[in-house]
Amino acid sequence: RLGAVAVPVDVDLDTYNIDVAAAASAVTPLTKVIMPVHMAGLIADMDALGELSADTGVPLLQDAAHAHGARWQGKRVGELGTVASFSFQNGKLMTAGEGGALLLPDEETYEAAFLRHSCGRPRTDRRYMHQTAGTNMRLNEFSAAVLRAQLGRLDAQITLRDQRWTLLSRLLGEIDGVVPQGSDPRADRNSHYM
Repeated sequence: RLGAVAVPVDVDLDTYNIDVAAAASAVTPLTKVIMPVHMAGLIADMDALGELSADTGVPLLQDAAHAHGARWQGKRVGELGTVASFSFQNGKLMTAGEGGALLLPDEETYEAAFLRHSCGRPRTDRRYMHQTAGTNMRLNEFSAAVLRAQLGRLDAQITLRDQRWTLLSRLLGEIDGVVPQGSDPRADRNSHYM
């Protein structure tokens, strides 16, 4: 809708996450955002990406659709200081069939996001005085109730996936041509999506 052009960059062959050097070489004066995808539950190198963002002035927007419950150095995705977007589409770790959520780092970003999701109207508006273009992207109450129940099970599910990953990755690694996703010790909780 904004007329933006996505510029894909290569990934790290071990973690499958964005290659920070490739991202750095793709940044130009026209770059508006760097969007790391936390692939298959493993959080991208947020330290190096944070430095790249600081050096270039280009903000980060995390695609956390695979990273429900994942952590980077003890912090959950929503605590890493940038916008993080989640999907609750039917194949995700937590699903409501469709829908999503944004985690926002500060009040200013929250207010801007609120305007966009509330048809362009601020929270205090009672006279339909739209300040910007927007949509009506609200999760319905039933879907939210389904997600709330799933949230209560998420930690146990991730623990079980983590236990099973040890065996699964070893067995997958024995198949010619299959390279299981590596790890990063700073990503101290991987939700092993997929």
